Amino acid sequence: MVSPRGLYELRTVISNGVRYLTPFDMTSPVQLDDHMLNSRPRFSAQSVSQQISDYLRAAIVQGTIKPNQRLIEESLAQELGVSRTPVREALRRLEAEGLIEFEAQKGARVRPVSAEELTELYELRILLEAHAARLAAQKITAAELDALHKNTDEFLSILDQSDTRGQQIQRLIELNNEFHTRIIQVSGNRHLIRIAKSLLESNALYGVYYYHEEHKSRVSHQDHLAILDALEKHDADRTAQLVQAHLTQAQNMILEAMQQMAI
Repeated sequence: MVSPRGLYELRTVISNGVRYLTPFDMTSPVQLDDHMLNSRPRFSAQSVSQQISDYLRAAIVQGTIKPNQRLIEESLAQELGVSRTPVREALRRLEAEGLIEFEAQKGARVRPVSAEELTELYELRILLEAHAARLAAQKITAAELDALHKNTDEFLSILDQSDTRGQQIQRLIELNNEFHTRIIQVSGNRHLIRIAKSLLESNALYGVYYYHEEHKSRVSHQDHLAILDALEKHDADRTAQLVQAHLTQAQNMILEAMQQMAI
């Protein structure tokens, strides 16, 4: 039900002096850091399901909600003060993005990650995005190059902020996806664009393992600058090679991080 003010505020409980987010399965509660506590969502009457999915997506990609953790529809609806319908819509949206999955009789959970899936995703990404980069280098415009420059500038600006990693990760992932998506779109091949963007979305859950360390983020930024330089020179072969090397390195770094976390 929509309150008279049309606003919903996420509620918390306190256990042993620590605040926890209550909509999730409390057999494995999600502990909130100070940033999450200070940025609890207020849901307007407009597009409630979209706002719920935005908040859950951020918590997943930041690693606050872990792989295999369950998202209980009824609990979410009760705690957020909304009906189950927008919650169900939000969860289905996250399912379509590849971040969660539904199990019969059990409901939704954050998708588990695996080295096998990581390999499958990156094998295809390397093939398709390298080809997209080759096409893009031949036709990219000054305006499109300017957009990529702004992307890399913001990326570096965020890295240089005296901020906690948890607050940076989501935006770095967004900027990374934007950088790759722009190059894919410039290729002009509609079928390639559709498939490559789908793979990029499926890769979303792995982004947290790449950007949780500043070193990996700075390596990514340097790779993007090198790719951008090759695009500016309209060097198709060099651009394709750099994209291939960048994605191969990213795959290896993510796998290394997963192994360190014993996933």
